[in-house]
Amino acid sequence: MRLVIAQLNPIVGDIEGNLERAIEILARFNEKADLMVFPELFLTGYPPKDLLERHDFALSVQAALRELILISAKYNETGIVMGAPVLTGKKTGKGLYNAALLIWNGAILATQHKSLLPTYDVFDETRYFDPAPSVEVVSFKGQCLGISICEDAWNDPKLWPRPLYSFDPIEVQAKKGADLLINISASPFHLGKEQIRYDLIKRHAKNHETPFVYVNQVGGNDELVFDGNSFAVDARGNFIDFAPSFEESVRIVEMDAPGNLNIRPPKDEIETLRLALVLGIQDYVRKCGFSRAVIGLSGGIDSAVTCCLARDALGEENVLAVSMPSPYTSQESKDLSEKLVQNLGISFVEIPIT
Repeated sequence: MRLVIAQLNPIVGDIEGNLERAIEILARFNEKADLMVFPELFLTGYPPKDLLERHDFALSVQAALRELILISAKYNETGIVMGAPVLTGKKTGKGLYNAALLIWNGAILATQHKSLLPTYDVFDETRYFDPAPSVEVVSFKGQCLGISICEDAWNDPKLWPRPLYSFDPIEVQAKKGADLLINISASPFHLGKEQIRYDLIKRHAKNHETPFVYVNQVGGNDELVFDGNSFAVDARGNFIDFAPSFEESVRIVEMDAPGNLNIRPPKDEIETLRLALVLGIQDYVRKCGFSRAVIGLSGGIDSAVTCCLARDALGEENVLAVSMPSPYTSQESKDLSEKLVQNLGISFVEIPIT
C-alpha cells in the first residue's frame, strides 16, 4: 500500500483554514497514493482545549467533515485518515470522541475513537472526551488496517514503572488481524522525545511483526511545540522513511518496501533545541497575527541568544535591537551589543536609560 504522510502545521480553532489545507494536499497527491494520513485532531488543531465545549465549534467541525466527505468522492482512488472531534450521540459523558475517520469515495468507511485519554503532564483529555467503546480494525484495499490515536500506542511496559491503563489498543488490533498499523498523533516535543517515539513504535512493529506508520503534527501552539518526526517502519522495525523535524512535510511512502538498517534520523540535541525554540517563536508570532520583535540588548549572553533566535525565527528585517545603557554600563557591554547586531544584520538603536 502506498501512503501519503501529511505532516502539517494546523492552527488551533481555524477549522476552515485547516480543511482548506487538507483539500489542497488531497488535490495534489491523490493520484500518488492509496491512503492519505493526517495528524490527530487536524481539523481543529491541537490542543483545542475549551473550544471543544462550545456547541457552535462542534457544529463547525461536523460541517467541515461533511464537506471533506463530499470532496472525497472526486478522488475515489484515495482514502483519507482524518483526525477530528466527533459527537458521541449519548446523553451521558462528555459528549465527544477524539476520532480518526477513514473517509473514502464520499462516505465514512470506518471510525476509530481514542481509547486512552492522558491526564498527565500537558494533557487533560478526560476533561473533553469520552474513551472509545471498542477497538476495531478495518479492511481497505486488500489490507487490514489498525488505526490508533497518539496515546493508544503508549501503554508500553518499558515506558512506565506502573502501567497507566489496563490494556494495549495496539495489541488488540494486532490480535484482530491488522497487517498495517497507523497512529495519528499530536505529540509535543521535549528533549529526547523523538528517540523515545522511534523506540516505542519500532517495538510495536517487531512485537507484532507488522509495518507501522506514525504521523505527527508539527508547529507551535501557545506553550507547546510539535516536532513532527513522522516515520514508517517495516515489520522488523527498520525505517522505511521518516519526515524532517520542525517543518511541514508531505511524503509518499511505499509500505511494501523493505526497511533499511542504514536509514537513521539525524541526532544533535543542541540543534534540535534551537529548531524547537525558533519554531515556537515563529508560530507564536505568525498565529497571533503580528510579525516584528523588539529585543533589549545588554551585551550579555542571555539577550544575545534571544536576539539570535528572534532573527532566525522572524528574519533580520523584522527584529529591532535596543541598547539601554546606564552611567554604569561598561564600554565592553556597549561594544558587544553593537558587534552582535552587525553580525546578525538587524536594526539597532541606542536609548540611554537616563
